[in-house]
Amino acid sequence: MINTEELGYNRNVRAQEFAHNRTLYNRVQSIRSKLIYFYAAPLAVYLVAAIFMGIISYVVAGALDALIVIPLAAYLAWKGCYRYHDFSLLSLLGVLVMNQLLLMFLSPYENKLFYDFNIFGKSSLMHLVLLAIVGTAAVINLKINITYHKLEEADGFPQFNERFFEQEMDIRQYGIKNPYQQMIDDRKKTASDSMSDVSLPAEAPEGYIGEHKPSSMDEL
Repeated sequence: MINTEELGYNRNVRAQEFAHNRTLYNRVQSIRSKLIYFYAAPLAVYLVAAIFMGIISYVVAGALDALIVIPLAAYLAWKGCYRYHDFSLLSLLGVLVMNQLLLMFLSPYENKLFYDFNIFGKSSLMHLVLLAIVGTAAVINLKINITYHKLEEADGFPQFNERFFEQEMDIRQYGIKNPYQQMIDDRKKTASDSMSDVSLPAEAPEGYIGEHKPSSMDEL
């Protein structure tokens, strides 16, 4: 016999769990939608500034650095944010840190040509700001990705609505057949296939004696 109090308690616990997970999911989506600005704005500003400084100073190395690093960083940020790929975010941090070290190392050896622009030094400072903003966004992105991966394993993902969850379970249960019922259906199918292979002769075989029916001559 079903205990109505226990059933009601379980449904209440599930409803609270769904509400909690739904709140977490909405928070993850809200933060993710804001992170794109913290990725796109600094990357775009640094790319434009590096190209502009490279053009006016004839030191194209800084522009080439930006043209190589920024598209790669943008791709890794997109994959980490929209595909929830944690390794891409770690790679993004690695790329930016390595590029920052490269700019700082090359800055004293820069060939200034005819102008004392110190392109690598300026690029290093701008890139440091870029690293701080994008790096912070990547760390936050990693945290919400961890939460997202946990929610993926929870019941009811991604709606976390009890009605949708029960409908999905009903659909799954409807598609799963009881093994005993499946065995009975298989036997019925086998039996019907065997009977369909049996064919009756059109004419009675030679020497066949039909069923004897009593008549009036049998009484004599």
